[in-house]
Amino acid sequence: MGALAARITAALLAIGGLGLLAGSQPACSPTEEKIESPCPAGQTCDVGLTILHTSDIHSRLFPYEQVITQVDATLGLGELNSVANIGGVARMAYILNRERARSGRVIHLDSGDCFQGAPIFNFFRGEPEVRAMSQLGVDAAVVGNHEFDFGAQNVATQMQRWANFALLSANYKYENTSQDGPSGTIGRLGTVARPFTVLNVGGLKIAVIGMANLSSLTSIFDQPNRLGITPLNTVEMMQFYIDLLRPYVDLIGGVSHMGLEVDQRAIRGTTGLDFIMGGHNHVVINPPQEIRDCSADPNNPGFVWAINPNFDVDPNGVPPDDPEPELKGPAGMYDPVNHPWAFKRECKPRRVVIAHSGAFAKYVGRLDLVVTNDPTRGSPTGDPADYDPVNGFEVQTIRYQAFPIDATVPEDPIMVEMLTPYQRALDNAVDLDILVGYSPSGSRRFSTTGGDSPLGNVVGNAIWLRLGIQTDFSLTNSTGIRADLNPGPVTIEQMFNIFPFDNSISKMQLSGGEVQELFDFTARRSARRGCSSQIQIAGARVRLNCSGCERLAVPCTEDGECVAAGRDSCDVAAGRCVVKCGVGTEASCALRIKGSVCNLEKGECEVDACAEQVYIGTTGKICTQDAECSDDPARPLPGSCQKAEGKANGLCLSVIKPTNLYELATSNYLATGGSGFRVLQRNTTQFDTKVQQRDALIDYLRAGRPCGWDAANATPDGLKACSSDADCGDDSQVCACAGHAVEDGASCRTEGTCESGNGRCVRRTCRDEVAKFHLTRCAGAPDIVACKTPINACSLAGEECKILACIDPLIGSFSDGRVEMIGR
Repeated sequence: MGALAARITAALLAIGGLGLLAGSQPACSPTEEKIESPCPAGQTCDVGLTILHTSDIHSRLFPYEQVITQVDATLGLGELNSVANIGGVARMAYILNRERARSGRVIHLDSGDCFQGAPIFNFFRGEPEVRAMSQLGVDAAVVGNHEFDFGAQNVATQMQRWANFALLSANYKYENTSQDGPSGTIGRLGTVARPFTVLNVGGLKIAVIGMANLSSLTSIFDQPNRLGITPLNTVEMMQFYIDLLRPYVDLIGGVSHMGLEVDQRAIRGTTGLDFIMGGHNHVVINPPQEIRDCSADPNNPGFVWAINPNFDVDPNGVPPDDPEPELKGPAGMYDPVNHPWAFKRECKPRRVVIAHSGAFAKYVGRLDLVVTNDPTRGSPTGDPADYDPVNGFEVQTIRYQAFPIDATVPEDPIMVEMLTPYQRALDNAVDLDILVGYSPSGSRRFSTTGGDSPLGNVVGNAIWLRLGIQTDFSLTNSTGIRADLNPGPVTIEQMFNIFPFDNSISKMQLSGGEVQELFDFTARRSARRGCSSQIQIAGARVRLNCSGCERLAVPCTEDGECVAAGRDSCDVAAGRCVVKCGVGTEASCALRIKGSVCNLEKGECEVDACAEQVYIGTTGKICTQDAECSDDPARPLPGSCQKAEGKANGLCLSVIKPTNLYELATSNYLATGGSGFRVLQRNTTQFDTKVQQRDALIDYLRAGRPCGWDAANATPDGLKACSSDADCGDDSQVCACAGHAVEDGASCRTEGTCESGNGRCVRRTCRDEVAKFHLTRCAGAPDIVACKTPINACSLAGEECKILACIDPLIGSFSDGRVEMIGR
């Protein structure tokens, strides 16, 4: 046995790996013979494998209602813009069991984030989620960032008690102790999570490497940290475990919570992987992507960067470089600037499959692979000489399906039985059916323009205007708003779905320079996510340029003007000078244009995305156009004149000044550096108000006016007085008073008249939908009689609609351009 093989064997023995390689599924009896190969002895063959995939369940254990988006409608979840009953792990279990029965060799992988997203997690801290995952038959799952929402010790506790599947995280190094548990508690997560697992499926041995999230769990880059985790290099660790496992298995897959972009980068930077089942981005990729590995330089494939084990890496030393001047840098064997202490490891590019299967228990993904170990068909080039036997089986064909989980899917009775005690306990612990308001058309958390959204503006206003907060401006992260607000009655449960995190509001003082830095970071973060704003704000207005904005840009009409200004040529279409760059001259960009990097495809230096204009507050000056707000009317600042929709006049907004102080209200998650907001983390003026964002939103909505309110109505409540429906004008409103409406099957019908002056005109849909809500709620109650009120549901709904806040544009539920995205 060679030295390398001996080291691999010792490593596998140390972690119990050889036992796993022999097969992770025990035989049915001591005498049952295990299948060691899927092929007849001494022959090659084609083998089919089914991978069932789930991801980002986010505690959606029970069915819920959602407005169907264009993407979901295309994938068959329901009719566009309709409100559909979807999700639930009992329905998910039915689909998984059905697809297992239809398959031969099958495994089930989950891409993490089963925690956080519905009230059940807030009360049971992940226990029902892990039990549900075990009941679903998951073979392996990667650790998601939201698994840590109640700390590392909670993950370890829940997994040790309830998980019967492998929990994976190859790119985390767990410390011996954790600071978030009781004194002296050992950091047990390191004893639960492992870097990989190996599954023997009908003789086909499949290694699954888990790659956990680094982009959102930014706190682990602080050392030490409360989770006791040290992040490891994604590409290096994946290649290490590929090389470790490849001689012993037939296929190697990744189960990832890194996000699509990192999945792609990891594949290009490694060699030997066959597939990645990914998550974190909440997207469905259908058909799956096929990425070429062994492409560390996509423009020059055929190698990956590898650490040379013969080098003693010395951070203070000089990394090796090519001796010939023409080879120095990326063109040679070494690149001491960008890849110090590494060398080019040659390989043959192969195709690797990436599949993502959505989120919130809306889909079950099924990836069918046909793999072969035939040298000719398994060769990446078609030449048998290029087939590497160490790689075992190679992917030949793929087929992917995403099965929607809608109301037509039956529920698995065993899963229902397991979850019922949790549902009853949750109902006893908190009344999630308390009404907060009524929404005629709902409110979306994402904008079609990529900027501010209707629900985001409501949330921003709620934080900004909260009594005791009332700062200059507010800011929260768009991804922290986890669900749309559905049309119809709005309940406390919806508030938990929108804000599942128990984040509070923090206040702090920022200089104008720090405000600019804050929004510049937001622009860069948004640019990496399809130029969709990663923040929602109130009290401020900002213009984010995703394509890059050079604050010292040199205007031009010809090349001569640029040469004189120290630039290279004129981009006539853009009207500005550019600086050229290429392979080996990337570093010159930062020297010639501050903050720029080289875009090798364009051959130009580009600056990062940034915030072009930031306004906080107003100057008090009345305006009709932007030019009236600028000191130089010939060069107006876009968006500086803020006008309400339909109004001729507006107010001039105040441009931030670097030395001014501005008070910000934000979530304590962002204030402590979450999602990379370091500019807030280092602020020493922070004050945690302990007011939860969810509570601020509930209070803001409850303070709103009811639908139909008008200051012109001569009544104390602002609603039009009436005696009958005819007094309310059109058919969209009805006259409500106690005992004036009766239940007519599944709808409401008006009878008689109200005493003069006692009735109020309310929105018809409000009365009908709130009545339907009460009838449905009581129909599922343990004691139907006790659930009913002295007056019928229709009369009760009419009375409630007199006071329920109307969540519509009057409360701020619309996009007003306060976050403008350009360069999309």
